[in-house]
Amino acid sequence: MIDARQRSRTLLVFVLIAAGLVLLAGRLFDLQCLRFETYQKRARDQHNNRQRVAARRGRILDRNGSILAMSSTRPALWADCKFVTDLDGSSTLLAEVLGRPSAEVRAQLADPRRRFVWLSKNLTEVQSLKIRMLVKKRMLHGVFLDELEQRVYPKGSLLGNVLGICNEKGEGVEGLELEADRYLSGMDGYVMAGRDNRKRNFMDPAWVDKSQACEPEDGQDIYLTIDEYIQHIAEQEVRKAAEEYQPESAMAVVMEPATGNILAMALWPPFDPNIRTNYSSGCLVNRAVSTVFEPGSTMKALTGAIVLNEGLADLDTRMFCENGLWQALPTRVLKDDHPFGDLSFREVIQYSSNIGIAKFARKLDRARYYDYLRKFGIGERTDIQLVPYESAGILRPVKEWTQYSMVSLPMGHEVGVTSLQLLSAVATIANGGTRVRPAIVKRMTTAQGDLSPEARAFNYFEPQVVARNIISSSVVAKITEALIGVTKDFGTGRLAEIPGYTVAGKTGTAQKYGPGGYRKAYVASFAGFVPASKPALCAVVVMDEPKQKQYYGGLVAAPVFSKICEEALAYLNVPKDAPEPAAATSVASTGTGTASL
Repeated sequence: MIDARQRSRTLLVFVLIAAGLVLLAGRLFDLQCLRFETYQKRARDQHNNRQRVAARRGRILDRNGSILAMSSTRPALWADCKFVTDLDGSSTLLAEVLGRPSAEVRAQLADPRRRFVWLSKNLTEVQSLKIRMLVKKRMLHGVFLDELEQRVYPKGSLLGNVLGICNEKGEGVEGLELEADRYLSGMDGYVMAGRDNRKRNFMDPAWVDKSQACEPEDGQDIYLTIDEYIQHIAEQEVRKAAEEYQPESAMAVVMEPATGNILAMALWPPFDPNIRTNYSSGCLVNRAVSTVFEPGSTMKALTGAIVLNEGLADLDTRMFCENGLWQALPTRVLKDDHPFGDLSFREVIQYSSNIGIAKFARKLDRARYYDYLRKFGIGERTDIQLVPYESAGILRPVKEWTQYSMVSLPMGHEVGVTSLQLLSAVATIANGGTRVRPAIVKRMTTAQGDLSPEARAFNYFEPQVVARNIISSSVVAKITEALIGVTKDFGTGRLAEIPGYTVAGKTGTAQKYGPGGYRKAYVASFAGFVPASKPALCAVVVMDEPKQKQYYGGLVAAPVFSKICEEALAYLNVPKDAPEPAAATSVASTGTGTASL
């Protein structure tokens, strides 16, 4: 009986062992055969770690290939406090190399729980070499050198307000760097690096799995239409004028009227994106596209062209200008700077008569006048490429106009423009009545130098015609003749003259509006093109609130236009179209008609 029980138990044990062996074999078969690849990948992942390989950020260059913004690497220093063996000695050595107080460095290294702490993100090459020597001599432990990418602007403050800046991660946060970030940033790649049981990464070639690597795609290079030399001249002349007249801000924008290419966009005060200590809110605002102001008498160029195109006057049509004082409406009196009597249409433009232009403009149909202004681009964005925060300006619908509007608008009130809008509108006259979209991007190329497919899709590289035949060719000739008169003889813009060239342009001096009405602060401007017979350059100069006694556009802004364009014309080898005067005359400019008075 006992033997039977023992045999039963022994059999049961063998059965259980056999069953266990079968289950184990099944499990092994499952692991080794059925799910081998799954567990192999899991094991590989435990010993591999995907490491990002940063793409190079694209460069920004002027139209001739001069570099305005680029990325480079700089040595940086960090520490793993757990492995710092001699705290006092290491702190002293590092402080001496970095030029920092020893106590400050010691405080950073004192806590062994801090496994990563930046000691310097911007080492010089000399400092980097000294650190390497100390590590090699085993005088420093737990400190490591790394390479960080930094954005560099080789030309300093040149075009700085327009270019913008990048943050520490290399991402665009202001200006062109922000708006073009999707093109400049590229696409990061990666490699599979080895990792030990303590999850430390090893980038040694023996540990890197190249079969699973993904090469980075570097960012695209952007070539601007900006010309470095003309930009330099524009900034230099704007700075000189700003130092003399102390405005709140100043700007000059230069364009090729036929193509819409912006050759210079000079803004004051300047900003150097290499120096972050002078960064403050608003210092990178591109006022050429975002600051809206009443254009004042520069609007008379557009109004005059519209009056001529509607056949309501000719250059010799005369208008009585009320000897400088006119009760235009029961509650509105217009004034001129001088007591003009009878003036021809060309003289109304030349001497900038508020009364004269208002009387001519009153013949216009309101809706027609509004439509013309819209065609000139007033009240809408120019849609210039990759320039953020562009304002549409101000042009209210006709239904919102008041009884004063047809008196105010012709001389540049009740309307707001940006410098770029005003430039585009005046360039339309220079173009024979065709408005071309302003452009600041010449082309974009890949890291291999090929034309960017994305940019090609947006047609960034060809002049974009917005509207044709806004005014007829005969009217273009007439209004150009009137605008030439502005820069001749006793015209308000005589200081815009350039020896050997015929300049067509219009001055503006607009009183600024604020709480309680217009105040004693002015925006002085000049907008024009040269040579008048075959325009090669169109430019706008704006001085916002000059603090000195002189604030007229003809005295403050016109000379800046003359100096910038004279240098640019010589640089571009533009043929002269007028004889140079034998000797300078003694007649001085008497200022401009102040549109706000």
